[in-house]
Amino acid sequence: MDFVSHYYPGVLEAMRTRWISPQIVTTNRIDSESYDEVKEMGARVIRALGIGTSATHMEWFYGPKGLKFSEIGCRPPGVGMWDVYCSANDFDLYVEWGHAVATGKAHQAPSRQFSAGMIALRPNQDGRITDYEGVDQVYERVGKWIVDAHLPPPGTPTQPVEAGYHANAWLRMKHPDYDTLRGMLDFVGQTLKVRAR
Repeated sequence: MDFVSHYYPGVLEAMRTRWISPQIVTTNRIDSESYDEVKEMGARVIRALGIGTSATHMEWFYGPKGLKFSEIGCRPPGVGMWDVYCSANDFDLYVEWGHAVATGKAHQAPSRQFSAGMIALRPNQDGRITDYEGVDQVYERVGKWIVDAHLPPPGTPTQPVEAGYHANAWLRMKHPDYDTLRGMLDFVGQTLKVRAR
């Protein structure tokens, strides 16, 4: 089973810039031919390394010099991305992975019905969370597409930007159209503010 996610912006920029609400979005367009090259490259890397039953998390870049492999980890991706894959595909990836390891095949294929993603919501400064702005507007406009959210209560100590995507507040969403989902995540990032002092 393959899944492809895009980072907005790239990880290095996201981990250095407080005001950015970074996103990781998995596409439901993976079966289109535009992803054939990256899927084939991933399969070549796995074969070359002799990886058998381990989940993998690969990183790659595409630019003027074409598609370039960056790194691989013999583990699922972090920040709850398997949960994102589950909500995007109407199945339990944890159960399917267990079936695949135990029996040699999964019992259910991913539906590819939705694209899904998560957005990290960072406090305006380090300290303690005091309140949130824009929560009602977000739920009124895109609430039906929100899968889950983590909004720590006021008084919770903040974590520094470099602590990662799940360090403070975050929200996960899904939608059948990738571009619509990206627009909704942008709206969340522009509207839902975490205030601290």
